[in-house]
Amino acid sequence: MSPIPNLLRTAIDLKAALDNAAAYLTPIGICHTKASEWREDTGEEHDEGDSSPGEDAVAKQAMEDLYKLQSTTTVLSGEIKDLPCGLTITREGCEFDGDISAFASKPRIAAPETTERLRRVRDAREIAASEFCVSPDLIEQVQDLWSASFFPTKVRAEPYKIHLYGPGGKFKPHRDTPETDLVGTFLVGLGDTSLTAEHWYDGAFDIKIRGHWTRHAAHVGSWIAFYPDVDHAVRDIVSGYRAVIAFKIFRERLDTPEVPAEVMSRKTKAVLMRLQKPYGILLRHQYSAGIAELNGSDASLYAAAGETGGDVRLLPVLIRWTAQRDDFEMYDSSSVCSADVFPMTQTHVDTILAHIRAEAAKRTDKGEEEKNLSYPSKSKLVVDLKGTDAEWISHHPPKSIPFYSPRFHTTSTVWKEDVEEAAEHTGNESRPHEEDSIYLSYAVVVVPKRGPKREAAEEQPVGEGGAVP
Repeated sequence: MSPIPNLLRTAIDLKAALDNAAAYLTPIGICHTKASEWREDTGEEHDEGDSSPGEDAVAKQAMEDLYKLQSTTTVLSGEIKDLPCGLTITREGCEFDGDISAFASKPRIAAPETTERLRRVRDAREIAASEFCVSPDLIEQVQDLWSASFFPTKVRAEPYKIHLYGPGGKFKPHRDTPETDLVGTFLVGLGDTSLTAEHWYDGAFDIKIRGHWTRHAAHVGSWIAFYPDVDHAVRDIVSGYRAVIAFKIFRERLDTPEVPAEVMSRKTKAVLMRLQKPYGILLRHQYSAGIAELNGSDASLYAAAGETGGDVRLLPVLIRWTAQRDDFEMYDSSSVCSADVFPMTQTHVDTILAHIRAEAAKRTDKGEEEKNLSYPSKSKLVVDLKGTDAEWISHHPPKSIPFYSPRFHTTSTVWKEDVEEAAEHTGNESRPHEEDSIYLSYAVVVVPKRGPKREAAEEQPVGEGGAVP
């Protein structure tokens, strides 16, 4: 796997590198899926400068089939059957020692003594793991329920917090903060009488499943599990309470990495065999810097790619998307777009930052600011990849690797988005619709294996091009 930005790098450094990557780096490929989706949305025809319509059709169908394969479990919910399970709370004023079924079952949650207990917990908003414990049988059930439907299956469940929301409580849509080896979240309901502003009684917890928000209640013994990059929220509560135990699900470190389900991997391989190497596919899940193993369908994709006869790489990438379109009734519409893909390994980040610092040191005019330099005025940097895990990039010409995605908006994160809608024209003057955005993702890249002849031909690598800084 290719090196990626160091976890200890400052946020300011990373921002500087990401903001300048498209200006200083040479793109390794083009994201055909992003361009294709935009053309479909705008009714534009295929650009002859891209791959042939036939190649695009094959890749598009492959991505559609891959999407269907990947539309497996990202969120799952159910009921814990084997109650009771023990819960002990030691926090002062919130003490409890008994079965979770007795903590706040639906018939009793509105009872004065129960409501008062929940009010005290609600005032605390959350109870840390150091102030409560659950019985081993509950932890075992959580682990088993996760393993039955999610990947990886070899996991450990750690109690994290007890959350309680009461009147006025809410949590805006968000995703869980990435952590090393964190693969999921598992919530176990302790009771739910919450009522939202919409007067819905089916719970205040909102979670996005396949692009649609769904509601879930936290009745005692109910559970819901999901990957860290799944959007979820708590709607505004106007009355009542909801309480859950939150578990973090961590990957168990194994001597031999776990292999995804054989059937899933075999079907994924059949889809990938239709694509001509080299190619890249954006991953479905999001990962923090320093990842070593993948989750869910991404793990199946990576494993299947390794069975297709090519060399498989995991690469952090940045996609710069630009588009311009004129569309007025009295004129023919015209458009241009590009979706360049840039590698963002640790070496690339280091090279950008070294150049920025060197330029800053040479400046004599302190009023000059880097942000005032336009993209064309910045020379492309030569990134020395020799001896690194990313050296393979040097053996591929710029923009030579097509990148695809089952659904672009679900496989990338917006870093910067700048969209100017078209203005109504006056006379001969008009302002077109313009976009200039930056997206971040990880990609599985599959390249042809380098035999002796290929290695000899590549003794003089293509490199990253451009002027030496």
